[in-house]
Amino acid sequence: MAYQSSCKTAVCGRRELLLGAASASWATLIGAAAWAAAPPKETGLPFEGLLKGKPGFQRREVAPRPFVCVPGFLSERQVDAIYARYRGAFAQLLAAERSLQSASRAPADAARYAELRAKQLSSANSVLLHEFYFRNLAVQKTSPSDYVMANIHEHMGSFESWQEDFAACARVAGTWALLVYDPYDDRWHNVPVSTSDAAGWVGSNPLVVCAVDPQAYFLDYKNRDEYVAAFFEHIDWNAVAQRYHAVDRQ
Repeated sequence: MAYQSSCKTAVCGRRELLLGAASASWATLIGAAAWAAAPPKETGLPFEGLLKGKPGFQRREVAPRPFVCVPGFLSERQVDAIYARYRGAFAQLLAAERSLQSASRAPADAARYAELRAKQLSSANSVLLHEFYFRNLAVQKTSPSDYVMANIHEHMGSFESWQEDFAACARVAGTWALLVYDPYDDRWHNVPVSTSDAAGWVGSNPLVVCAVDPQAYFLDYKNRDEYVAAFFEHIDWNAVAQRYHAVDRQ
C-alpha cells in the first residue's frame, strides 16, 4: 500500500510538472504573440459619434477658437489663456497617440507604456471637456427650456437646489465641475473632478461643464465663487438641451 501510494504521488507530481511546463509555454507563446502584434488603430468614422460634424476631439483636429470673448463673463485675455491650455492638451493627446503606434507592449517596457496610456487618457479628457465648456457658454443670455426645466425638477428637485449643489461641487473640484447624465441609473448628477480621476463618473454624458482650474478665471476674477456665480449667467441652455436629447433613453 505504501508503494502504491508513493507511485501515485510520483505520477501526480510528474503530471503537475508537465502541466505547469505546458502552461508556461503557452503563456510565453501568447505573450510573445501579443508583443509582436500590430498595435490597435483606435480609429473611428469621422461622420459618426455624438460629436459628428463638430471640429476637434472626434476628428482629432484642433477646434478653432469659438469666440474672442464672452461679454460680461470672460475677457479676451482670459479666453486666450483657456484656449492655450486646450491647444496644449490637444498637442499632448496627438503626441501620445503617435507614440502608442510604435510603443513596445513587452513587460520590460511596461513603465513607458503605462506613461503613454496615462498621458493619452488625461489629455483626451482635457480636450473633450474644454470643448464641452466652450460650447456651453452663451455670448447672449439664454434661459432653460421647458424640456430642461422638467428634467431638472425630475432629477434635482428644483433649479435652485441644482445650482447650489453645482456651486458646492465647483468649490471643491480640482479642475472641472460637471452636471452629467448617467444612462446606467438614468439620473443626473453633479460631480467635481480633476485631471487624475478619468473625468469623473464612468459612462456618464456631460450636460453642463465648468472649468474651475485657476487658469480659467485668474485674470478676470478674484476668487472661484465669484467666477462660478458669473458662469451661471452665461450657460447656453440650448446646448445643454441638445446634449441631453442626444443621449436621453426616452
